[in-house]
Amino acid sequence: MSKAEQILDKLETLFEQNCEARVERNETDPERIPKTGLIVIHDGDPGEPDYTLGGFSESYYSHAIEIDVFVQEGRKEDRDEKFDALLQQIDTVLQNYPKLDGLVDGMFYGRPETETQSIDGGAAVKTATLIIEVDYQADTPLS
Repeated sequence: MSKAEQILDKLETLFEQNCEARVERNETDPERIPKTGLIVIHDGDPGEPDYTLGGFSESYYSHAIEIDVFVQEGRKEDRDEKFDALLQQIDTVLQNYPKLDGLVDGMFYGRPETETQSIDGGAAVKTATLIIEVDYQADTPLS
């Protein structure tokens, strides 16, 4: 498995183990959002690698991984509370595993901009896209 795939897989595993929400990978438009919420991990953008002198060995990446967060709830107060609790669970995972068990050299993320979308005939959905930037080294650009 490539280094990027190992990192994405590790995030998925950690969120599954430590968050109440369902976790999916590269889901485009979720059809259903569970009562506990939904976290969707997208591959994101690894950016252009930086190289050490002498060729393609030791590629360094600053990879922006997109995490979509969804909570659907009828009452605004309940929706806001569940959404904040889910963000706190995600934050706890990221704070407890800042190097993703040695897969990354560092990590940075900020508070996401949120949006609430009305759904015809259903409860509103509160969403956000959290960008997690991880720095890591790979042996080659594709490894």
